[in-house]
Amino acid sequence: MTEQLTEPIDSIDGDLFSEAPPSWPKWIGGMAIAWGALMLTCTGIGAVMLPLQSKFMEPLLEGAPMPDGMKPNNIDWTLMGIGVVLTLLLLFGGIFCVTRNPISRIMILIWGVVSIPLSLFSYSNQMEKQASIRAWAEQYPDSPLAQNMNAGGATGQQIGEILGLVMTIVLGILIPAFFVIWFGLIKTKPEQMTGTEERFV
Repeated sequence: MTEQLTEPIDSIDGDLFSEAPPSWPKWIGGMAIAWGALMLTCTGIGAVMLPLQSKFMEPLLEGAPMPDGMKPNNIDWTLMGIGVVLTLLLLFGGIFCVTRNPISRIMILIWGVVSIPLSLFSYSNQMEKQASIRAWAEQYPDSPLAQNMNAGGATGQQIGEILGLVMTIVLGILIPAFFVIWFGLIKTKPEQMTGTEERFV
């Protein structure tokens, strides 16, 4: 009986005293999945609408040529293609984050670092296209499309540009910057995700 009472406590299963794995990968990964799914949906809609835009505008031209700013070009398709790749990277990075796979940190960091300059370039490209469309409206003021644009006035155009800038800052810069800071400065070690001393795979 005495031998049983003095049995070393080390013999007790260590799992009873193991710390629970951190909970943050689930909600951070969930955020990444939700954002990636939304971006993938928007990109898909954009891919369908981009080539159809010129057809929708044809009735408003009445003989005037299609504005260059409304024609999809190689830059538009390239930006969309890169966007799809980055979105899939974020989506799968979020899935790996939920499962506490440390490789998700690298995937989401790549997405964030590339997304910020890509968003700025995309915004600049859109501004150039808008300027081209305004120049076209001045050249063909009698077309219904130009008249519709002029009906909104300069104030309406400025509001649209401000909204575009705000969306670029919030969606294209602040959200990726949050993930970059989180994985680049705060959670930088695999054990912070897994709760163990594992290394990146």
